[in-house]
Amino acid sequence: MSRTEFITDFFGHVDATDFDWCQDYLAPDCRIEAPGFSQQGGEVVILWMAGFFAAFPDLKHRPYQVASEGDSSAFLVEVTGTHTEDLALPDGGVVPPTGRQLRMILGEFWTFDAEKVTEYRVIYDQAEFMTQLGLM
Repeated sequence: MSRTEFITDFFGHVDATDFDWCQDYLAPDCRIEAPGFSQQGGEVVILWMAGFFAAFPDLKHRPYQVASEGDSSAFLVEVTGTHTEDLALPDGGVVPPTGRQLRMILGEFWTFDAEKVTEYRVIYDQAEFMTQLGLM
């Protein structure tokens, strides 16, 4: 399976909230870097994802423009969903549901060791995220 096919398949499992399958492809010491969040552990990546699904139950991901070389892949992901539940923040705070639609483009950069993701880096515009939720 090519990296592009794997990434597409991975997000199919993410959207189905098949997090056990996803965690099987994350190294136990996988590093996640996202705006306002930096941790280590495959299970932490899954908890981070699950937190967004808790707040946006209809969340969908569409990866595209995948570029891979050696042990790295870079790609864009269109993310859509509706904010219908509380969104937990890394500092322990909560954003109550706004009912607003979200459509964001994320940049993702993954590093692999064989079939496992060892680094999961996500970049997105936090101001755009807050604006779309009506918080800015």
